[in-house]
Amino acid sequence: LSFRHGSNVDLHLRASANMAFFKVAAPLLALLTAPVDGAKVHHPHHLRGAETASVAMHLFRHDCGKRSKFSSLQIPGAGMEPSAIKPFTQVLKDGFYQVDCVKDYLFEHGDKFGDHFASYKLQEVTNVSIVHYAAHVPKEDREQMTHEVCFEFCRTVPDMLFFGLTNGRACYCAPYYEAEASDSSECDEVCDGDKGLICGGKTKSSLFSMHMCSNTAEMLTNGATSMTEVGSELFALSEATRQASTALQSGASTYQDKFGQAGDPGASDLMQSAKAFAGVLDKAVGIAGEVSNSAAVLDGKAKAAAGGELSSSKTVGEAEDLIKAMEETTTKVEASIEELEGLTSAMAGAADEEASKDAVKQYYPAMYFVNKTFDKMPSTCTGEASEKPIVASLDGCARACDNDLHECVGFSYFPGAEGQQQQQQEGPSGLCFLFSKLKTIRYYTGCSEQGSHNDVMCYGKLSKFESTDIAPNPSGKCEGCLKEAKQADRCFE
Repeated sequence: LSFRHGSNVDLHLRASANMAFFKVAAPLLALLTAPVDGAKVHHPHHLRGAETASVAMHLFRHDCGKRSKFSSLQIPGAGMEPSAIKPFTQVLKDGFYQVDCVKDYLFEHGDKFGDHFASYKLQEVTNVSIVHYAAHVPKEDREQMTHEVCFEFCRTVPDMLFFGLTNGRACYCAPYYEAEASDSSECDEVCDGDKGLICGGKTKSSLFSMHMCSNTAEMLTNGATSMTEVGSELFALSEATRQASTALQSGASTYQDKFGQAGDPGASDLMQSAKAFAGVLDKAVGIAGEVSNSAAVLDGKAKAAAGGELSSSKTVGEAEDLIKAMEETTTKVEASIEELEGLTSAMAGAADEEASKDAVKQYYPAMYFVNKTFDKMPSTCTGEASEKPIVASLDGCARACDNDLHECVGFSYFPGAEGQQQQQQEGPSGLCFLFSKLKTIRYYTGCSEQGSHNDVMCYGKLSKFESTDIAPNPSGKCEGCLKEAKQADRCFE
């Protein structure tokens, strides 16, 4: 579940279509922030047909802990120990939301001190009693009934988690409620004080759960902690993404110049795609940075507010606004994490050195399946991309292709500027382009036998191409064959 703080709050619950779930969830929600003495919940209902529901919660958090505005009425206590309970003295609940329309067993059999005292049956069960508004508010002080009028009363009665309204005007407080069998009537009686609201029916009660007053300082601290935890994760991921973007941009620029001069438009296009993707990563990192900065500012404000005085309506209201801002920012941080993870998922798999070890052994130079005479020559290839360009070691590139199990059949690999040896010492900086289908290949026969250029290679997955010939077929009837295999009697340096 999740809910946003404010004067009107959307509370999202996993609820059954017939609202039975609320009978279990509502008392648990009310107990989230503070224990309640003497309240035992009996709800023999089961969750079925789960779906997402949204209900309105009305919050008055700024009143928590204060004397009720009705405290001058000096109304006597109610409940099992009347002398110990002083309604309208202290605000104990900060919000309410509707949960059900039922014939409530407690209205009839849980009223120890009201009109139904003769039918009271809970002495040996839960030893609780409902509390009636009309029984404890002098007639001259009563207001026409609405949801908020009943809430104003019940929110100050200790140990009460629900309030019920019936017949358009009767208000009572209860520690729990229990539906009993009834007729097919509905809650269709309008409230005396607001004809736009429903206050139960002739035999059924409109029931509302009340939300316990929260510790605002604790909520500030918890909100800041949650925000900074995901913020730390975002920072680490942003830094890794930034490094990947830099490697893509740098490597692609270097190779694009080389292959442009060598007359290899396919390889040049691959490098352009790497540079374009580096721009996408940069933009995502920039957005993540803005979100991280906002989180840092809010964290400082939250720490200052939590350590200050939170007693006035003004400071509590400001704290609530801050809590809401942190919740929204945390959501943005999580969204940024999700975006960055989506953009770099292939790279993340390739970076696992242990899992990637010797992965390239399952791949052969693509020329092996074209013309084995040239399978040791540097080569580049083009095809249908199965993933965005990634930064990886040779084994990492092979691992990324393995991870793309149902798509990737091969890849074109370009080592870091200083070759494989330095990559093993400083981490991968090679460029890797994964393909779901190979279309063209260019192999270079003019390169010397020494140098990092020999690590530039197009690879095919052995399990995919073993015992096959993918050399271009003039008939055009070979679906898996290359469209072009071109020899370059030069090098690209």
